[in-house]
Amino acid sequence: MKILYITAQTPYGDGEQFIPPEIIEMMNKGNEIFVMPLRPSRNLAKGEEIKKVAEHTKYVPLISVKVIFSAVAIFFKHPLKYFKVLGNIFVHSGSLLKILKNLLLVSKGLVASDFVTSKGIEHIHAHWASTPSTAAFIASYVSGVPYSFTSHRWDIAENNMLRKKAETAKFIRVIDDPGFEEMVGFIGEDNKQKCNKIHVGVEITDAEIKPKKKRDYFYIVTPANFVEKKGHKYLIEAIEHLKKMGYSIKCSFYGSGPLEKELNEYITKLQLNDCVKICGKIAHDDLLKLYLAGEVDCVALPSIVTGDGEKEGIPVSLMEAMAYNIPAVSTYTGGIPELLGDNCGVLVNEKNVDELVEGIKKLIDDKAYRESIENNGYKRVYEEFYISSVVDKMLKLMKD
Repeated sequence: MKILYITAQTPYGDGEQFIPPEIIEMMNKGNEIFVMPLRPSRNLAKGEEIKKVAEHTKYVPLISVKVIFSAVAIFFKHPLKYFKVLGNIFVHSGSLLKILKNLLLVSKGLVASDFVTSKGIEHIHAHWASTPSTAAFIASYVSGVPYSFTSHRWDIAENNMLRKKAETAKFIRVIDDPGFEEMVGFIGEDNKQKCNKIHVGVEITDAEIKPKKKRDYFYIVTPANFVEKKGHKYLIEAIEHLKKMGYSIKCSFYGSGPLEKELNEYITKLQLNDCVKICGKIAHDDLLKLYLAGEVDCVALPSIVTGDGEKEGIPVSLMEAMAYNIPAVSTYTGGIPELLGDNCGVLVNEKNVDELVEGIKKLIDDKAYRESIENNGYKRVYEEFYISSVVDKMLKLMKD
Protein backbone atom coordinates (compact mmCIF):
# COMPACT_ATOMS: atom_id res chain seq x y z
CA MET A 1 0.00 0.00 0.00
CA LYS A 2 1.25 3.51 -0.82
CA ILE A 3 0.77 5.88 2.13
CA LEU A 4 1.65 9.53 2.66
CA TYR A 5 2.39 10.54 6.25
CA ILE A 6 1.90 14.24 7.00
CA THR A 7 3.77 15.21 10.16
CA ALA A 8 4.41 18.46 11.97
CA GLN A 9 8.19 18.26 11.52
CA THR A 10 9.42 14.65 11.40
CA PRO A 11 12.13 13.85 10.40
CA TYR A 12 13.39 17.35 11.22
CA GLY A 13 12.00 18.04 14.69
CA ASP A 14 12.79 16.50 18.06
CA GLY A 15 9.24 16.45 19.41
CA GLU A 16 7.78 13.48 17.50
CA GLN A 17 10.08 10.61 18.46
CA PHE A 18 7.11 8.22 18.41
CA ILE A 19 6.48 8.70 14.66
CA PRO A 20 9.67 7.28 13.03
CA PRO A 21 9.29 3.79 14.58
CA GLU A 22 5.71 3.64 13.30
CA ILE A 23 6.75 4.69 9.80
CA ILE A 24 9.61 2.18 9.76
CA GLU A 25 7.30 -0.62 10.89
CA MET A 26 4.88 0.36 8.09
CA MET A 27 7.77 -0.05 5.64
CA ASN A 28 8.85 -3.33 7.24
CA LYS A 29 5.39 -4.69 6.48
CA GLY A 30 5.89 -4.04 2.77
CA ASN A 31 4.20 -0.68 2.37
CA GLU A 32 5.65 2.20 0.36
CA ILE A 33 5.74 5.21 2.66
CA PHE A 34 6.25 8.87 1.81
CA VAL A 35 6.62 11.59 4.45
CA MET A 36 5.79 15.27 4.10
CA PRO A 37 6.41 17.45 7.19
CA LEU A 38 4.46 20.69 7.45
CA ARG A 39 7.32 22.77 8.81
CA PRO A 40 10.57 21.17 7.69
CA SER A 41 13.85 22.76 8.74
CA ARG A 42 17.22 22.25 7.11
CA ASN A 43 18.67 20.03 9.83
CA LEU A 44 17.53 16.50 10.53
CA ALA A 45 16.93 15.28 14.07
CA LYS A 46 19.44 12.82 15.52
CA GLY A 47 19.54 9.08 15.04
CA GLU A 48 19.61 6.23 12.54
CA GLU A 49 15.81 5.92 12.52
CA ILE A 50 15.60 9.55 11.41
CA LYS A 51 18.05 8.95 8.56
CA LYS A 52 15.94 6.04 7.36
CA VAL A 53 12.74 8.11 7.41
CA ALA A 54 14.53 11.02 5.71
CA GLU A 55 15.18 8.80 2.68
CA HIS A 56 11.41 8.70 2.12
CA THR A 57 10.71 12.37 2.87
CA LYS A 58 9.50 14.97 0.40
CA TYR A 59 10.90 18.35 1.40
CA VAL A 60 8.31 21.05 0.74
CA PRO A 61 8.53 24.35 2.67
CA LEU A 62 5.37 25.56 4.34
CA ILE A 63 5.53 28.79 2.35
CA SER A 64 7.86 29.63 -0.54
CA VAL A 65 7.62 31.22 -3.97
CA LYS A 66 7.86 27.78 -5.59
CA VAL A 67 5.10 26.37 -3.37
CA ILE A 68 2.80 29.31 -4.12
CA PHE A 69 3.36 29.06 -7.90
CA SER A 70 2.76 25.29 -7.75
CA ALA A 71 -0.44 25.88 -5.78
CA VAL A 72 -1.66 28.43 -8.34
CA ALA A 73 -1.21 25.86 -11.12
CA ILE A 74 -3.20 23.30 -9.11
CA PHE A 75 -5.88 25.94 -8.43
CA PHE A 76 -6.50 26.27 -12.17
CA LYS A 77 -6.97 22.49 -12.38
CA HIS A 78 -9.48 22.40 -9.49
CA PRO A 79 -10.94 25.88 -8.93
CA LEU A 80 -14.26 24.63 -7.53
CA LYS A 81 -12.57 22.33 -5.01
CA TYR A 82 -10.24 25.16 -4.03
CA PHE A 83 -13.10 27.49 -3.15
CA LYS A 84 -14.92 24.70 -1.30
CA VAL A 85 -11.79 24.11 0.77
CA LEU A 86 -11.68 27.81 1.64
CA GLY A 87 -15.35 27.75 2.53
CA ASN A 88 -14.85 24.83 4.90
CA ILE A 89 -11.95 26.59 6.58
CA PHE A 90 -13.93 29.77 7.14
CA VAL A 91 -17.07 27.98 8.33
CA HIS A 92 -15.61 25.18 10.45
CA SER A 93 -12.34 26.45 11.97
CA GLY A 94 -14.09 28.02 14.93
CA SER A 95 -11.96 31.11 15.58
CA LEU A 96 -10.07 33.78 13.68
CA LEU A 97 -6.71 32.41 14.85
CA LYS A 98 -7.52 28.90 13.61
CA ILE A 99 -8.84 30.31 10.32
CA LEU A 100 -5.51 32.10 9.79
CA LYS A 101 -3.49 29.01 10.75
CA ASN A 102 -5.48 26.84 8.35
CA LEU A 103 -5.28 29.38 5.51
CA LEU A 104 -1.48 29.25 5.78
CA LEU A 105 -1.72 25.56 4.89
CA VAL A 106 -3.76 25.86 1.72
CA SER A 107 -0.81 26.10 -0.67
CA LYS A 108 0.99 23.23 1.05
CA GLY A 109 -2.19 21.14 1.04
CA LEU A 110 -2.65 21.72 -2.69
CA VAL A 111 0.95 20.71 -3.38
CA ALA A 112 0.41 17.60 -1.23
CA SER A 113 -2.70 16.74 -3.29
CA ASP A 114 -0.69 16.93 -6.51
CA PHE A 115 2.07 14.78 -4.95
CA VAL A 116 -0.51 12.20 -3.87
CA THR A 117 -1.93 11.98 -7.39
CA SER A 118 1.47 11.81 -9.11
CA LYS A 119 2.75 9.01 -6.85
CA GLY A 120 -0.43 6.94 -6.91
CA ILE A 121 -0.77 7.18 -3.13
CA GLU A 122 -3.73 5.24 -1.75
CA HIS A 123 -4.06 6.75 1.72
CA ILE A 124 -3.02 9.90 3.59
CA HIS A 125 -2.38 9.77 7.34
CA ALA A 126 -1.59 12.82 9.49
CA HIS A 127 -0.18 12.88 12.98
CA TRP A 128 -1.92 15.53 15.12
CA ALA A 129 -5.53 16.66 14.98
CA SER A 130 -4.36 20.25 14.49
CA THR A 131 -2.76 21.72 11.35
CA PRO A 132 -1.24 18.46 9.97
CA SER A 133 -4.72 16.96 9.72
CA THR A 134 -5.95 20.18 8.10
CA ALA A 135 -3.30 19.71 5.41
CA ALA A 136 -4.42 16.08 5.04
CA PHE A 137 -8.05 17.22 4.76
CA ILE A 138 -7.11 19.64 1.94
CA ALA A 139 -4.95 17.09 0.10
CA SER A 140 -7.68 14.46 0.39
CA TYR A 141 -10.48 16.79 -0.71
CA VAL A 142 -8.64 17.88 -3.85
CA SER A 143 -7.11 14.50 -4.78
CA GLY A 144 -10.02 12.27 -3.77
CA VAL A 145 -7.64 9.99 -1.83
CA PRO A 146 -8.96 8.99 1.64
CA TYR A 147 -7.28 10.31 4.77
CA SER A 148 -7.13 9.67 8.50
CA PHE A 149 -5.33 11.23 11.43
CA THR A 150 -3.88 10.43 14.83
CA SER A 151 -4.80 12.74 17.69
CA HIS A 152 -2.72 12.98 20.84
CA ARG A 153 -3.70 15.37 23.64
CA TRP A 154 -3.49 19.17 23.35
CA ASP A 155 -4.43 18.95 19.68
CA ILE A 156 -7.84 17.51 20.60
CA ALA A 157 -8.56 20.36 23.00
CA GLU A 158 -7.66 22.88 20.28
CA ASN A 159 -10.66 21.58 18.29
CA ASN A 160 -9.43 22.62 14.88
CA MET A 161 -12.29 21.66 12.52
CA LEU A 162 -12.71 18.36 14.36
CA ARG A 163 -16.35 17.76 13.49
CA LYS A 164 -15.75 18.46 9.80
CA LYS A 165 -12.65 16.31 9.82
CA ALA A 166 -14.60 13.48 11.49
CA GLU A 167 -17.24 13.70 8.77
CA THR A 168 -14.66 13.53 5.96
CA ALA A 169 -11.90 11.29 7.37
CA LYS A 170 -11.91 7.53 6.89
CA PHE A 171 -11.09 7.15 10.58
CA ILE A 172 -9.70 9.00 13.57
CA ARG A 173 -7.14 7.42 15.84
CA VAL A 174 -6.95 8.35 19.52
CA ILE A 175 -4.23 6.94 21.75
CA ASP A 176 -5.96 6.52 25.11
CA ASP A 177 -9.34 6.40 26.86
CA PRO A 178 -9.40 10.06 27.98
CA GLY A 179 -8.59 11.08 24.41
CA PHE A 180 -11.48 8.97 23.12
CA GLU A 181 -13.97 10.65 25.44
CA GLU A 182 -12.63 14.11 24.68
CA MET A 183 -12.68 13.53 20.93
CA VAL A 184 -16.26 12.22 20.95
CA GLY A 185 -17.25 15.32 22.92
CA PHE A 186 -16.14 17.45 19.98
CA ILE A 187 -17.19 15.31 17.01
CA GLY A 188 -20.53 14.13 18.45
CA GLU A 189 -22.11 10.73 18.97
CA ASP A 190 -23.07 10.58 15.29
CA ASN A 191 -19.37 10.42 14.37
CA LYS A 192 -18.32 8.17 17.26
CA GLN A 193 -17.91 5.14 14.99
CA LYS A 194 -15.08 6.96 13.20
CA CYS A 195 -13.08 7.10 16.45
CA ASN A 196 -10.69 4.21 17.19
CA LYS A 197 -8.42 3.79 20.19
CA ILE A 198 -5.05 2.50 19.01
CA HIS A 199 -2.14 3.07 21.36
CA VAL A 200 1.13 4.54 20.16
CA GLY A 201 3.43 1.56 19.78
CA VAL A 202 7.03 0.77 20.61
CA GLU A 203 9.44 -1.80 19.29
CA ILE A 204 10.12 -4.91 21.35
CA THR A 205 13.78 -5.78 20.90
CA ASP A 206 14.83 -9.32 20.04
CA ALA A 207 18.35 -8.60 21.28
CA GLU A 208 19.47 -9.81 24.69
CA ILE A 209 18.83 -7.17 27.35
CA LYS A 210 21.78 -7.04 29.71
CA PRO A 211 21.12 -7.35 33.46
CA LYS A 212 21.13 -4.09 35.41
CA LYS A 213 24.69 -3.09 36.21
CA LYS A 214 25.76 -3.45 39.81
CA ARG A 215 26.99 -0.15 41.20
CA ASP A 216 26.87 1.90 44.37
CA TYR A 217 24.12 4.25 43.14
CA PHE A 218 20.62 4.06 41.67
CA TYR A 219 20.50 5.55 38.16
CA ILE A 220 17.34 7.38 37.02
CA VAL A 221 16.76 8.70 33.51
CA THR A 222 14.11 11.22 32.48
CA PRO A 223 13.89 11.54 28.67
CA ALA A 224 11.50 14.49 28.31
CA ASN A 225 11.66 18.02 27.00
CA PHE A 226 11.93 20.75 29.59
CA VAL A 227 8.34 21.94 29.69
CA GLU A 228 6.03 22.39 32.66
CA LYS A 229 3.82 19.33 32.20
CA LYS A 230 6.77 16.94 32.54
CA GLY A 231 7.19 17.91 36.21
CA HIS A 232 11.01 17.78 36.40
CA LYS A 233 11.15 20.01 39.47
CA TYR A 234 9.27 17.45 41.58
CA LEU A 235 11.79 14.76 40.73
CA ILE A 236 14.62 17.15 41.63
CA GLU A 237 13.00 17.72 45.03
CA ALA A 238 12.46 13.98 45.51
CA ILE A 239 16.13 13.30 44.80
CA GLU A 240 17.11 15.96 47.35
CA HIS A 241 15.01 14.15 49.98
CA LEU A 242 16.46 10.76 49.05
CA LYS A 243 19.98 12.14 49.24
CA LYS A 244 19.32 13.48 52.74
CA MET A 245 18.01 10.03 53.70
CA GLY A 246 21.35 8.53 52.71
CA TYR A 247 20.48 7.12 49.27
CA SER A 248 23.00 7.43 46.47
CA ILE A 249 21.13 8.62 43.37
CA LYS A 250 22.25 9.76 39.96
CA CYS A 251 19.80 11.20 37.45
CA SER A 252 20.13 12.33 33.83
CA PHE A 253 17.63 14.65 32.18
CA TYR A 254 17.71 14.19 28.39
CA GLY A 255 15.94 16.84 26.34
CA SER A 256 15.70 20.55 25.65
CA GLY A 257 13.15 23.28 26.14
CA PRO A 258 12.25 26.62 27.70
CA LEU A 259 12.70 25.50 31.33
CA GLU A 260 16.29 24.30 30.92
CA LYS A 261 17.92 27.35 32.53
CA GLU A 262 15.40 27.40 35.38
CA LEU A 263 15.93 23.70 36.10
CA ASN A 264 19.70 24.09 36.05
CA GLU A 265 19.44 26.91 38.57
CA TYR A 266 17.14 24.82 40.78
CA ILE A 267 19.57 21.89 40.72
CA THR A 268 22.36 24.26 41.80
CA LYS A 269 20.20 25.85 44.51
CA LEU A 270 19.50 22.43 46.05
CA GLN A 271 23.19 21.49 45.74
CA LEU A 272 22.48 18.51 43.52
CA ASN A 273 24.96 19.17 40.72
CA ASP A 274 26.88 16.06 41.71
CA CYS A 275 23.93 13.77 41.10
CA VAL A 276 21.42 15.47 38.73
CA LYS A 277 22.68 16.33 35.26
CA ILE A 278 21.00 18.06 32.33
CA CYS A 279 22.51 16.22 29.39
CA GLY A 280 20.81 17.83 26.38
CA LYS A 281 19.20 15.97 23.51
CA ILE A 282 19.94 12.31 22.91
CA ALA A 283 19.34 10.37 19.71
CA HIS A 284 16.53 7.87 20.13
CA ASP A 285 18.81 5.00 19.09
CA ASP A 286 21.43 5.99 21.67
CA LEU A 287 18.83 6.09 24.44
CA LEU A 288 17.68 2.57 23.56
CA LYS A 289 21.30 1.39 23.58
CA LEU A 290 21.57 2.60 27.19
CA TYR A 291 18.48 0.58 28.05
CA LEU A 292 19.75 -2.51 26.23
CA ALA A 293 23.11 -2.35 28.02
CA GLY A 294 21.46 -2.41 31.46
CA GLU A 295 22.71 1.07 32.28
CA VAL A 296 19.40 2.45 33.61
CA ASP A 297 17.66 1.41 36.85
CA CYS A 298 14.49 3.47 36.47
CA VAL A 299 12.77 5.94 34.14
CA ALA A 300 10.84 8.64 35.98
CA LEU A 301 8.36 11.11 34.54
CA PRO A 302 6.54 13.04 37.31
CA SER A 303 4.02 14.60 34.93
CA ILE A 304 1.43 17.16 35.99
CA VAL A 305 -1.68 18.83 34.59
CA THR A 306 -0.73 22.45 33.95
CA GLY A 307 -2.82 25.46 34.89
CA ASP A 308 -4.14 25.74 31.33
CA GLY A 309 -5.13 22.07 31.26
CA GLU A 310 -2.21 20.63 29.31
CA LYS A 311 -1.53 17.00 30.22
CA GLU A 312 0.04 13.79 28.99
CA GLY A 313 -1.42 11.19 26.70
CA ILE A 314 0.44 7.91 27.24
CA PRO A 315 4.15 8.82 27.12
CA VAL A 316 6.20 6.73 24.73
CA SER A 317 9.24 7.33 26.95
CA LEU A 318 7.62 5.17 29.64
CA MET A 319 6.55 2.43 27.21
CA GLU A 320 10.06 2.16 25.81
CA ALA A 321 11.61 1.80 29.25
CA MET A 322 9.13 -0.95 30.14
CA ALA A 323 9.93 -2.76 26.88
CA TYR A 324 13.52 -3.05 28.19
CA ASN A 325 12.47 -4.33 31.64
CA ILE A 326 13.09 -0.95 33.24
CA PRO A 327 10.59 0.11 35.92
CA ALA A 328 8.68 3.30 35.16
CA VAL A 329 7.60 5.88 37.74
CA SER A 330 4.95 8.44 36.88
CA THR A 331 1.67 10.04 37.99
CA TYR A 332 -2.09 9.61 37.79
CA THR A 333 -2.43 12.13 34.96
CA GLY A 334 -3.70 11.90 31.38
CA GLY A 335 -3.59 8.38 29.99
CA ILE A 336 -0.66 7.23 32.15
CA PRO A 337 -2.76 4.94 34.43
CA GLU A 338 -3.73 2.92 31.33
CA LEU A 339 -0.06 2.06 30.95
CA LEU A 340 1.18 1.78 34.54
CA GLY A 341 -1.97 0.55 36.30
CA ASP A 342 -2.28 -2.94 37.86
CA ASN A 343 1.28 -2.76 39.24
CA CYS A 344 2.83 -2.38 35.79
CA GLY A 345 4.67 0.70 37.06
CA VAL A 346 4.87 3.00 40.05
CA LEU A 347 2.04 5.55 40.14
CA VAL A 348 1.96 8.55 42.48
CA ASN A 349 -0.22 11.63 42.74
CA GLU A 350 0.99 14.62 40.76
CA LYS A 351 3.12 17.20 42.59
CA ASN A 352 3.36 14.87 45.59
CA VAL A 353 7.08 14.73 46.37
CA ASP A 354 6.62 12.48 49.42
CA GLU A 355 4.85 9.81 47.33
CA LEU A 356 7.50 10.11 44.64
CA VAL A 357 10.21 9.60 47.26
CA GLU A 358 8.45 6.52 48.64
CA GLY A 359 7.92 5.07 45.16
CA ILE A 360 11.59 5.36 44.20
CA LYS A 361 12.71 4.24 47.65
CA LYS A 362 10.65 1.05 47.38
CA LEU A 363 12.19 0.25 44.00
CA ILE A 364 15.65 0.59 45.55
CA ASP A 365 14.95 -1.32 48.76
CA ASP A 366 12.58 -4.09 47.69
CA LYS A 367 14.11 -6.35 45.04
CA ALA A 368 11.03 -8.58 44.73
CA TYR A 369 8.78 -5.55 44.23
CA ARG A 370 11.13 -4.07 41.63
CA GLU A 371 11.27 -7.34 39.67
CA SER A 372 7.48 -7.62 39.81
CA ILE A 373 7.11 -4.12 38.37
CA GLU A 374 9.65 -4.93 35.65
CA ASN A 375 7.90 -8.16 34.64
CA ASN A 376 4.39 -6.72 34.74
CA GLY A 377 5.50 -3.65 32.78
CA TYR A 378 7.13 -5.69 30.04
CA LYS A 379 4.05 -7.89 29.73
CA ARG A 380 1.73 -4.84 29.49
CA VAL A 381 3.79 -3.28 26.70
CA TYR A 382 4.14 -6.54 24.81
CA GLU A 383 0.40 -7.28 24.92
CA GLU A 384 -1.00 -3.78 24.32
CA PHE A 385 1.69 -1.49 22.89
CA TYR A 386 3.78 -3.67 20.57
CA ILE A 387 4.31 -1.60 17.44
CA SER A 388 3.80 -4.52 15.07
CA SER A 389 0.26 -5.07 16.42
CA VAL A 390 -0.41 -1.32 16.42
CA VAL A 391 0.56 -0.99 12.75
CA ASP A 392 -1.54 -4.03 11.82
CA LYS A 393 -4.59 -2.30 13.34
CA MET A 394 -3.80 0.92 11.47
CA LEU A 395 -3.39 -0.87 8.15
CA LYS A 396 -6.65 -2.75 8.59
CA LEU A 397 -8.52 0.54 9.03
CA MET A 398 -6.75 2.08 6.04
CA LYS A 399 -7.62 -0.87 3.79
CA ASP A 400 -11.20 -1.56 4.94
